[in-house]
This record gives sequence, C-alpha cells and structure tokens, in this order.
Amino acid sequence: MHELLAIVSAGVVTFVTRVVFLIDKRIRPPKSVARYLPLIGPAVLAAIAVPGILAPRGELAWADTIPALAAAVVSWLLWRISKQVWVGLIAGLVVWWAILGLLAALGVVR
Repeated sequence: MHELLAIVSAGVVTFVTRVVFLIDKRIRPPKSVARYLPLIGPAVLAAIAVPGILAPRGELAWADTIPALAAAVVSWLLWRISKQVWVGLIAGLVVWWAILGLLAALGVVR
C-alpha cells in the first residue's frame, strides 16, 4: 500500500510541477533550476543509450558489446560528418549487422 501511495504522490508532484509552467506563462523556474534544464535531455538519452550499447542483453559480454559499440561510434562519426541522422543510423546498422554476421560465421555467437 505504501508503494502505491509513493508512486501516486510522485506522479502528482511531477505533473503539478510541469503543468504550472504551461498554465501561467509569467511563472518561471528559478534561475538555479533553469540553468540545468538544457542538460536534462542529454542526461536522459545517455542513461538510456549507454547501458544498451555496453550491455545490450543486460550483461557485459564481448560478443554483444563490441558490435554495438562499433556501430555507435560509426553512427556518431558519420552523423557528425554528414549532418544527416539517417546516414548515421543506416551506417551504424550496417556495421552492427556486418560484425554480428562475422562473429556468427566464426562461431562466436549464434
């Protein structure tokens, strides 16, 4: 019962703190908070992406980590060079599939 109360309370507090800035445009977050708001998006993205790259199946294993890490590096490099997200995504997938195919041909992964 306490867990449910904690979850509902957290949801209500989160909703109220976000909606108050949408209801009244005159209300602004404090400068100490506003300074860090642009950093939230990259932090959340990193929190989601890094575990998926370093431990794709939930644990560190070279056969899983190396293809994902190589694909992430190639994707980032080609995105930075071309300024086109789709180029990086397609190149990353091709690299990932190629490394997985090579590892499967060598019998390292199934």
